[in-house]
Amino acid sequence: MSEINKRKQRIIDATIEVLKEHPIEDLTMRNIANQAGLTTGAIYHHYKNKDELCFEVMKQSLHFSNNLYQAISNDQNKKNGKELLDQINNEVIKRLKKVEEQKIHVHFFSDMIKRKSSIKDKYHDNYETMLESVSNLLINAFELEDSDKKKEVATILVAAIDGMAMQQALGVLPKNMDKTIDVFVSFFNEGIPKYLKDH
Repeated sequence: MSEINKRKQRIIDATIEVLKEHPIEDLTMRNIANQAGLTTGAIYHHYKNKDELCFEVMKQSLHFSNNLYQAISNDQNKKNGKELLDQINNEVIKRLKKVEEQKIHVHFFSDMIKRKSSIKDKYHDNYETMLESVSNLLINAFELEDSDKKKEVATILVAAIDGMAMQQALGVLPKNMDKTIDVFVSFFNEGIPKYLKDH
Protein backbone atom coordinates (compact mmCIF):
# COMPACT_ATOMS: atom_id res chain seq x y z
CA MET A 1 0.00 0.00 0.00
CA SER A 2 1.39 3.42 -0.97
CA GLU A 3 1.99 6.14 1.63
CA ILE A 4 -0.98 8.10 0.26
CA ASN A 5 -3.27 5.08 0.57
CA LYS A 6 -1.97 4.37 4.08
CA ARG A 7 -2.79 7.92 5.11
CA LYS A 8 -6.26 7.73 3.54
CA GLN A 9 -6.89 4.42 5.31
CA ARG A 10 -5.83 6.03 8.59
CA ILE A 11 -8.36 8.82 8.01
CA ILE A 12 -11.14 6.36 7.14
CA ASP A 13 -10.39 4.24 10.22
CA ALA A 14 -10.39 7.37 12.41
CA THR A 15 -13.75 8.45 10.95
CA ILE A 16 -15.26 5.07 11.81
CA GLU A 17 -13.93 5.31 15.36
CA VAL A 18 -15.40 8.81 15.82
CA LEU A 19 -18.75 7.66 14.40
CA LYS A 20 -18.88 4.83 16.95
CA GLU A 21 -19.09 7.47 19.66
CA HIS A 22 -20.84 10.39 17.94
CA PRO A 23 -23.79 10.91 15.56
CA ILE A 24 -23.01 12.02 11.99
CA GLU A 25 -24.19 15.57 12.69
CA ASP A 26 -21.44 15.90 15.34
CA LEU A 27 -18.74 14.56 13.02
CA THR A 28 -16.15 17.23 12.18
CA MET A 29 -12.86 17.25 10.34
CA ARG A 30 -11.29 18.40 13.61
CA ASN A 31 -12.44 15.41 15.69
CA ILE A 32 -11.43 13.06 12.85
CA ALA A 33 -8.00 14.73 12.73
CA ASN A 34 -7.62 14.34 16.50
CA GLN A 35 -8.52 10.64 16.29
CA ALA A 36 -6.12 10.09 13.37
CA GLY A 37 -3.29 12.11 14.95
CA LEU A 38 -3.21 14.38 11.89
CA THR A 39 -3.93 18.02 11.11
CA THR A 40 -7.21 19.05 9.52
CA GLY A 41 -5.15 20.27 6.56
CA ALA A 42 -3.85 16.74 6.04
CA ILE A 43 -7.43 15.48 5.83
CA TYR A 44 -8.52 18.25 3.45
CA HIS A 45 -5.57 17.31 1.26
CA HIS A 46 -7.28 13.98 0.56
CA TYR A 47 -10.99 14.84 0.99
CA LYS A 48 -12.51 18.15 0.01
CA ASN A 49 -15.30 17.91 2.60
CA LYS A 50 -16.99 15.70 5.16
CA ASP A 51 -19.51 14.33 2.65
CA GLU A 52 -16.77 13.05 0.36
CA LEU A 53 -15.00 11.39 3.30
CA CYS A 54 -18.23 9.78 4.57
CA PHE A 55 -18.93 8.44 1.09
CA GLU A 56 -15.50 6.74 1.06
CA VAL A 57 -16.14 5.27 4.52
CA MET A 58 -19.46 3.82 3.37
CA LYS A 59 -18.03 2.49 0.13
CA GLN A 60 -15.01 0.80 1.70
CA SER A 61 -16.37 -0.44 4.99
CA LEU A 62 -19.76 -1.74 3.91
CA HIS A 63 -20.03 -2.15 0.17
CA PHE A 64 -17.59 -5.05 -0.02
CA SER A 65 -18.93 -6.28 -3.34
CA ASN A 66 -17.44 -3.48 -5.47
CA ASN A 67 -13.90 -4.24 -4.34
CA LEU A 68 -14.47 -7.99 -4.43
CA TYR A 69 -15.90 -7.92 -7.95
CA GLN A 70 -13.07 -5.66 -9.15
CA ALA A 71 -10.46 -7.96 -7.64
CA ILE A 72 -12.04 -11.01 -9.23
CA SER A 73 -12.40 -9.28 -12.62
CA ASN A 74 -8.70 -8.37 -12.52
CA ASP A 75 -7.59 -11.80 -11.29
CA GLN A 76 -5.73 -13.61 -14.04
CA ASN A 77 -6.35 -16.98 -12.37
CA LYS A 78 -10.12 -16.96 -12.45
CA LYS A 79 -11.66 -18.62 -9.42
CA ASN A 80 -14.08 -21.48 -9.90
CA GLY A 81 -17.59 -21.33 -8.47
CA LYS A 82 -16.74 -22.96 -5.12
CA GLU A 83 -13.70 -20.73 -4.50
CA LEU A 84 -15.65 -17.64 -5.45
CA LEU A 85 -18.63 -18.62 -3.31
CA ASP A 86 -16.33 -19.18 -0.33
CA GLN A 87 -14.86 -15.73 -0.87
CA ILE A 88 -18.30 -14.11 -1.11
CA ASN A 89 -19.43 -15.93 2.05
CA ASN A 90 -16.31 -14.78 3.91
CA GLU A 91 -16.90 -11.17 2.86
CA VAL A 92 -20.60 -11.32 3.86
CA ILE A 93 -19.67 -12.83 7.24
CA LYS A 94 -17.05 -10.11 7.82
CA ARG A 95 -19.58 -7.43 6.95
CA LEU A 96 -22.26 -8.86 9.26
CA LYS A 97 -19.78 -9.14 12.15
CA LYS A 98 -18.90 -5.44 11.95
CA VAL A 99 -21.62 -4.57 14.46
CA GLU A 100 -20.56 -0.97 15.08
CA GLU A 101 -20.09 -0.31 11.38
CA GLN A 102 -23.56 -1.77 10.77
CA LYS A 103 -24.97 0.91 13.08
CA ILE A 104 -23.01 3.55 11.19
CA HIS A 105 -24.50 2.17 7.95
CA VAL A 106 -28.02 2.86 9.27
CA HIS A 107 -27.02 6.41 10.26
CA PHE A 108 -25.58 7.05 6.79
CA PHE A 109 -28.78 5.89 5.12
CA SER A 110 -30.92 8.03 7.38
CA ASP A 111 -28.73 11.04 6.68
CA MET A 112 -28.74 10.47 2.91
CA ILE A 113 -32.50 9.96 2.62
CA LYS A 114 -33.10 13.44 4.10
CA ARG A 115 -30.79 15.18 1.66
CA LYS A 116 -31.24 16.85 -1.69
CA SER A 117 -27.68 17.08 -2.92
CA SER A 118 -25.15 15.68 -5.36
CA ILE A 119 -23.78 13.36 -2.65
CA LYS A 120 -27.17 11.61 -2.54
CA ASP A 121 -26.86 10.96 -6.29
CA LYS A 122 -23.36 9.58 -5.69
CA TYR A 123 -24.71 7.14 -3.08
CA HIS A 124 -27.50 6.14 -5.47
CA ASP A 125 -25.06 5.45 -8.31
CA ASN A 126 -22.72 3.51 -6.02
CA TYR A 127 -25.62 1.37 -4.79
CA GLU A 128 -26.62 0.60 -8.38
CA THR A 129 -23.03 -0.43 -9.13
CA MET A 130 -22.96 -2.61 -6.04
CA LEU A 131 -26.16 -4.41 -7.06
CA GLU A 132 -24.76 -5.05 -10.53
CA SER A 133 -21.53 -6.40 -9.02
CA VAL A 134 -23.43 -8.73 -6.68
CA SER A 135 -25.59 -9.92 -9.62
CA ASN A 136 -22.52 -10.93 -11.59
CA LEU A 137 -20.78 -12.45 -8.58
CA LEU A 138 -23.79 -14.69 -7.89
CA ILE A 139 -23.95 -16.00 -11.45
CA ASN A 140 -20.20 -16.73 -11.41
CA ALA A 141 -20.18 -18.23 -7.91
CA PHE A 142 -23.03 -20.63 -8.57
CA GLU A 143 -21.80 -21.35 -12.11
CA LEU A 144 -25.22 -20.60 -13.52
CA GLU A 145 -26.30 -19.26 -16.89
CA ASP A 146 -26.75 -15.52 -16.93
CA SER A 147 -30.32 -14.88 -15.81
CA ASP A 148 -32.60 -11.89 -16.18
CA LYS A 149 -33.62 -12.58 -12.56
CA LYS A 150 -30.09 -12.11 -11.19
CA LYS A 151 -30.58 -8.39 -10.41
CA GLU A 152 -33.72 -9.09 -8.38
CA VAL A 153 -31.98 -11.87 -6.45
CA ALA A 154 -28.98 -9.60 -5.79
CA THR A 155 -31.34 -6.85 -4.63
CA ILE A 156 -32.98 -9.21 -2.13
CA LEU A 157 -29.61 -10.43 -0.83
CA VAL A 158 -28.32 -6.87 -0.32
CA ALA A 159 -31.64 -5.82 1.24
CA ALA A 160 -31.35 -8.74 3.66
CA ILE A 161 -27.82 -7.65 4.64
CA ASP A 162 -29.03 -4.07 5.11
CA GLY A 163 -31.97 -5.37 7.15
CA MET A 164 -29.53 -7.18 9.42
CA ALA A 165 -27.74 -3.84 9.89
CA MET A 166 -31.03 -2.27 10.99
CA GLN A 167 -31.72 -5.10 13.44
CA GLN A 168 -28.18 -4.85 14.83
CA ALA A 169 -28.58 -1.08 15.24
CA LEU A 170 -31.80 -1.66 17.18
CA GLY A 171 -30.14 -4.32 19.35
CA VAL A 172 -32.67 -7.05 18.56
CA LEU A 173 -30.10 -9.56 17.33
CA PRO A 174 -28.09 -11.70 19.75
CA LYS A 175 -24.63 -10.44 20.78
CA ASN A 176 -23.12 -13.66 19.48
CA MET A 177 -24.10 -13.56 15.83
CA ASP A 178 -22.42 -16.82 14.76
CA LYS A 179 -25.59 -18.94 14.59
CA THR A 180 -27.63 -16.18 12.92
CA ILE A 181 -24.90 -15.61 10.33
CA ASP A 182 -24.62 -19.36 9.64
CA VAL A 183 -28.36 -19.54 8.96
CA PHE A 184 -28.22 -16.39 6.81
CA VAL A 185 -25.36 -17.72 4.65
CA SER A 186 -26.88 -21.21 4.35
CA PHE A 187 -30.27 -19.79 3.39
CA PHE A 188 -28.86 -17.81 0.49
CA ASN A 189 -26.35 -20.45 -0.58
CA GLU A 190 -29.14 -23.02 -0.89
CA GLY A 191 -31.92 -20.70 -2.05
CA ILE A 192 -30.21 -18.62 -4.73
CA PRO A 193 -29.05 -21.41 -7.08
CA LYS A 194 -32.36 -23.27 -6.72
CA TYR A 195 -34.35 -20.17 -7.57
CA LEU A 196 -32.14 -19.13 -10.51
CA LYS A 197 -32.10 -22.69 -11.93
CA ASP A 198 -35.88 -23.03 -11.65
CA HIS A 199 -36.63 -19.61 -13.15
